[in-house]
Amino acid sequence: MSGRSLRLTLRRRHRSHPYRPTVAGHRAPRRWSRTRIVVTTVATVTILSSGVAVAFWAAAGAGSGTAKAGTATPLTTVTATASTTSLLYPGGLADVKVTVRNPNPYPVSITSVAANGAVTAATGIGTCATTGVSLATPTAGLPFTVPARAAGVDGSNTVTLTNGAQMTNASDTGCQDATFTIPLTMTGAGS
Repeated sequence: MSGRSLRLTLRRRHRSHPYRPTVAGHRAPRRWSRTRIVVTTVATVTILSSGVAVAFWAAAGAGSGTAKAGTATPLTTVTATASTTSLLYPGGLADVKVTVRNPNPYPVSITSVAANGAVTAATGIGTCATTGVSLATPTAGLPFTVPARAAGVDGSNTVTLTNGAQMTNASDTGCQDATFTIPLTMTGAGS
């Protein structure tokens, strides 16, 4: 072997393997110590546990839920009517003031109003059988929102419908200085 010889030596290594052959110049493979085994085991368990945790967070599923809808309660006006707040005269327009109450647990947006019965008059200078008064298309005041019922109290909003009433020339003379009551229907939706 060209001047080199391979020398085997026996070295005492451990009780369970008292002699282990080694090649000169090379170390014999080391035996795993308890510390090395514990560290390797802890690292392996940690890596596997994190894989389980990721799988837990990425879990998905399917199913259904239920919900029940309540019923809407009709809105009301304070006197179930509206009254004019500016002066009417034959051929003219006046503002209509209306206070709306909302008994619902959500706010309601009123988008339109419509006449809902005969207009009546009170406290004129004489007999006012023919009022000549009707609901006109308001030029301002719509839409408006009535707040939700809170702490056991209905939500309330008082609104002026600009130019919401009109009077024709057919109105009786006794309607002068009268207050007119205009029954209304309101249309709106939860907001």
